Amino acid sequence: MSTSIERVCECLKILEGLSGRLDMARELGEFLKVLDNRERGPFVYLVQGQLNPPFRGGETGMSTRLVLRAIARAAKDAGIPLETSPETLLGNLGDMGNLAETVFIGRKGESLPFLRVFETMESLSRQEGEGSQEEKIRSLADLFLKLSPLSTRFVARFVVGKLRLGVGDATIIDALSQWQGGKPARKPIENGYNLCSDLGRIATILGEQGIEGVRCLRPSPGFPIRMALCERLSSGEEIFEKIGACPVESKYDGFRCQVHTDGDRVQVFSRNLEETTLMFPEIVAATRTLFGTRPAIFEGEALGYNPETGGYHPFQVTITRKRKHNVKEKSDEIPLKMLVFDLMFLDGESWLEQPFLKRREQLEKIFPTHAFAVDEMEVAPTGVFGTSRMIMADHPSVIDHFFDEVLEEGFEGIIAKRREGTYTAGSRNFNWIKLKKSYKDALSDTLDLVVIGYYRGKGQRTRLGIGAVLTAAYDAELDRLVSIARIGSGLTEEEWVALRGALDETVVPERPHSVLSEIVPDFWVEPKFVVTVRADDITRSPQHMCGRRDGEEGYALRFPRMTAPPRADKDPQDATSVREIESMYQKQKTLSARHRVKEEGSRED
Repeated sequence: MSTSIERVCECLKILEGLSGRLDMARELGEFLKVLDNRERGPFVYLVQGQLNPPFRGGETGMSTRLVLRAIARAAKDAGIPLETSPETLLGNLGDMGNLAETVFIGRKGESLPFLRVFETMESLSRQEGEGSQEEKIRSLADLFLKLSPLSTRFVARFVVGKLRLGVGDATIIDALSQWQGGKPARKPIENGYNLCSDLGRIATILGEQGIEGVRCLRPSPGFPIRMALCERLSSGEEIFEKIGACPVESKYDGFRCQVHTDGDRVQVFSRNLEETTLMFPEIVAATRTLFGTRPAIFEGEALGYNPETGGYHPFQVTITRKRKHNVKEKSDEIPLKMLVFDLMFLDGESWLEQPFLKRREQLEKIFPTHAFAVDEMEVAPTGVFGTSRMIMADHPSVIDHFFDEVLEEGFEGIIAKRREGTYTAGSRNFNWIKLKKSYKDALSDTLDLVVIGYYRGKGQRTRLGIGAVLTAAYDAELDRLVSIARIGSGLTEEEWVALRGALDETVVPERPHSVLSEIVPDFWVEPKFVVTVRADDITRSPQHMCGRRDGEEGYALRFPRMTAPPRADKDPQDATSVREIESMYQKQKTLSARHRVKEEGSRED
């Protein structure tokens, strides 16, 4: 028995009115029970605002202008007079869904199957070439004529990429768990998702095979593994106390790449699991040469290489390789080297559960060992691939000395790894420990924050049209972005103008459901841009929502500034978490207390 699009949109309407993660998960979980299993995967993608799993792309390819033309055409065919243009109505209503619902109010619509509507929207994304725009307008207009006003609301929002339900991956995992019996099911579902990054696939497997089917999932080329993440510590001594003697690697600031090969196809996925294969022809060619027909998944960092110096470019230069056009010309101008640091899958077998040193041993059998200059300063490998620079540290001083060397070479810092640690996909734990810069009196590490709104410029900034942005951290417990800082410095005028242009494309009429903030900017935006931020320290704040619990004040940043424009390789859920900020705040307090004791002792002396 198929489910109608109207029934699906009634569920979406209920979700739209909910704000609590548990309430949303409960509603989703109940609705998953009534769907046919063929519908579950597409429904999960729909809730995510996608036609496919995000790593495969899933946009309909329809701009606001084309959808407005489809609405106008459908209204004309239905004999509905429009007193003002759709463009004017959109300006008044501020939302494409509200516009479509208002235009077609009073129409009953047909009881179309959900899958038929979903397949129609999929067909819009496949239409290319001459005449495709007109064909998309015609197809969407025909669909609008058959839908009820409620269904047109959500279909119109979906096709312009602004469904805005505020349902994050964590909430969907909770919903799938509730459908499968509650809390005991959550961990295997989360593990399965971390191995394939496809919640629609997880939903389908659960419907066919139950929880055991998800437990049996293994890495598979073509399905990106959610990348392992680092915890932070402040010194070699703290690292040694936590994991003992350990391997330590240079930490690079380039493109984190996960490379998949299955003998026929090579795919490259970015830090946020976007497919970036076409950007890196040299990595694709080198992988084919090295692996032939052997299936494998491995991970490393791609850095721009300077042939004249034999060294690496800074990230600001490397990032210019991120492009869809003129890739060959740019790859000739800025060739890449990929420093490989982990192996996840090889010859049909998962390596995720193997201890790190065993994975590293196998890695060094496959890839050319990364050579170093006589003075141990890092130089680029002779081919495209090399292994990351690694030492074995048997004392905290060895870690600190290596850290100093790495900074002198111009890299970000180091990553210490637990010798017996497995590759924990999608998790942040002390198997990997990041040391970027030591905490002193001020906060000298950076944070990755999500832009959730911006302010008009004042004074000299008036001509730029933007004076500051409102940013947020990620609260995993709430599955929400929570405000932490208003930032008005760090970029050049040209960068501010470019940022405003990008944000203008994502302005929304009200606070997004995925955002918690009592501070109201001049413009709310879709939370999709991640910026790297430096601040003097973390303070408590009654204004911001970050970390606010049980009447306690939240956290804010003192003198925050952006270090660069938004990072295109990070998703909002990759932002610095509230838990990290709480840990950094406590560490900051501890170190400040130590400094005070030390200063008082010096005065007494």
